[in-house]
Amino acid sequence: MLCMKRVKILPIYLFGLLLFSLLICIQLIMFKENSTEDIATNSENTTLIWWTPFTLSDQYIQCGNVHCFVTNSRHLKYRDNVAFLFYGTHFNVSDLPLPRDIKIWGLFHEESPRNNPLLNHELTLSLFNYSSTFSRFSDLPLTLMYLKSLESLTSHEYYKTFEEKNLLNLSEIVYIQSDCDTPNNRDSYVKELMKYISIDSYGACLNNKKLPTSLTNALETMMSQELLQLVANYKFSISFENAVCEDYITEKLWRPLIAGSIPIYLGSPSIKVSPLKYLNFI
Repeated sequence: MLCMKRVKILPIYLFGLLLFSLLICIQLIMFKENSTEDIATNSENTTLIWWTPFTLSDQYIQCGNVHCFVTNSRHLKYRDNVAFLFYGTHFNVSDLPLPRDIKIWGLFHEESPRNNPLLNHELTLSLFNYSSTFSRFSDLPLTLMYLKSLESLTSHEYYKTFEEKNLLNLSEIVYIQSDCDTPNNRDSYVKELMKYISIDSYGACLNNKKLPTSLTNALETMMSQELLQLVANYKFSISFENAVCEDYITEKLWRPLIAGSIPIYLGSPSIKVSPLKYLNFI
C-alpha cells in the first residue's frame, strides 16, 4: 500500500525540515571537533548537500553561532566537512555519493516507507546517521506534524451539535479524497458503504458533491479554516490513510477531530480507543 507522493513541501513541516538541517549541521561540527567561532566564519567546513534536490538550496541557515551552507550542488562533495541529505521519496541506491565513508548522511521523509520500498529494509536505513521521519523513534520525529496543538483538539471553534447538523440536510458522513489510485484501494470500501448509507463525497474520488472552487487545491487547503468548517457540518468523516504503518498519521485523522466530526479511521496501529472511548496515541 504505497503512500501518495506529495511533491510540494508544505509550510506545516518546513520548520521541522529546517530543524533537521540544523541538527545535521551541529552534529557535523561536533564530529570535526571545531569551535563554533571557527565554523561561523568558515563556510568551507559546514556544507549540507541535498543529494536528492528538495528545498533550502544555496542558502545559509543559522542557529546561534552555528552556520551551515545548504545546497544542491554535488560538485561541493569534495569539501572536507560535508554532510549529505536525502529526501526519502527520491532516494535511489544507484545514485549515491560513494564510497560510504565517515561523512554524515541524513534522511528526511514525511511519507510512509512504502512510498519508497527501499526504506522498508534495515540495510538501507543503516546507511543514515540521522533521520527525520513520521516514526516517533527517528531523531527528529514528524509523527504529529499535522497537529497544530493539543488545544486545537479541545477547542470549540468549529463545533456544531448534532441538532445543528441535522438542520443542514446533509448526509451523515463525509468523504474528501482526490487521489483515487491508491494501492490500498480505499475507494472500494467507501463505494461498498455507499450501498447502505448516504455519503457526501467531495473531491475527485466517487464524487457526488461539488467542492468549493477555493478548496480544489488539496495540498494548499488540507487544513484550511474553510475546509475545517465544511467537515464540521458532518457527524462522521471517513479518514483512511494511504498506508497502514506504525506512527504514520496525517491530516486525515486530525482534521475531523479538530472540526468536531467523528473519524471513521483506518491507518496507524498506534491509534487506539480506550474502553472509555477516548482516543489514545500509544
